[in-house]
Amino acid sequence: MSSGGASPLRRSLWPLSFCYRLATEWRNWCYRAGWKRIEKLDVPVVSVGNLTVGGTGKTPLVVWLVAEARRLGRRPGVLARGYGRAAGAALNDEGELLAGRFPDLPQVQDPDRVAGGRRLLAEHDVDLVILDDGFQHRRLHRDTDIVCLDAAEPFAQGNVLPAGDLREGPRTALQRADCLVLTRTSRLGGTAEAAARAKQLREYAGRELPVFATNHAPSGLVGLHGGGAARNVGELAGRRVVLLSAIAKPSAFRATCDGLGADVVAEQIHRDHHRFTAADAASATALAREHDAALLTTEKDAVKLRAFELEADVLTIDLEWLGEPPRAEEVGIDG
Repeated sequence: MSSGGASPLRRSLWPLSFCYRLATEWRNWCYRAGWKRIEKLDVPVVSVGNLTVGGTGKTPLVVWLVAEARRLGRRPGVLARGYGRAAGAALNDEGELLAGRFPDLPQVQDPDRVAGGRRLLAEHDVDLVILDDGFQHRRLHRDTDIVCLDAAEPFAQGNVLPAGDLREGPRTALQRADCLVLTRTSRLGGTAEAAARAKQLREYAGRELPVFATNHAPSGLVGLHGGGAARNVGELAGRRVVLLSAIAKPSAFRATCDGLGADVVAEQIHRDHHRFTAADAASATALAREHDAALLTTEKDAVKLRAFELEADVLTIDLEWLGEPPRAEEVGIDG
């Protein structure tokens, strides 16, 4: 279940990975043994996390959880660390994306998730906290731990940081998860392959875990600066486009566009959470003109690019469940 794609340089860092793994396992043991204190909020906490650095598609799941919790009559708020947030900003890219989807959604971002959670409850009428990217943050009690795994590469290269991309050893991590959500399952094949992967993961964890399979489904095209209803993604078929992104997995964005039949003639890729500049916007515009193509970006990047006079389309993504979605009690959002 690993790609084995780590570079020779990263593989040479295995002694550091060994030490890192021991440190994370010792820390987790201290929490299990009660040597480290776990703080509890006055409302249920549902954590959405993963095992690897980089994008495994947590944000579309958070969007789904917020919408589903509201449908059930809950009053959710979102708590996050705020990684990559600009100095002085209240929200990072993911938080701004959520604010675009849910303008009245209570959100707090604070590296101290306990203090942030208490502030979220003190300042807002919230009866459910969704903790974004919280699986390794053991200090805050959570009632449900949902772990997202890339269906094709659930454990990335199989090594922990810095030799690989794992944040902790996967076997012990899966033992404290309440359910698993496989993302980008289309990379595996069909439902039979997804079922086989779920069986592998349960056997690896040594327990019966609920496992749900999803895809990141393109749901619409909107103009960068708004105006008009979302357009059908079918418009991309045969259309010449230049991709502009600053996300953890630009290859996933490219694969989605290829799957829609877009003619991707060039890409301008920046590191995850890159703060776009006017020069970046001008460069992207020039690249699109050079190739006689339209600019296409992601919903996450759009929140930063709207600061510039830039003509581009935004591809929106929603979570698509393969089979029945989880019941409310399985993901901790029931009343």
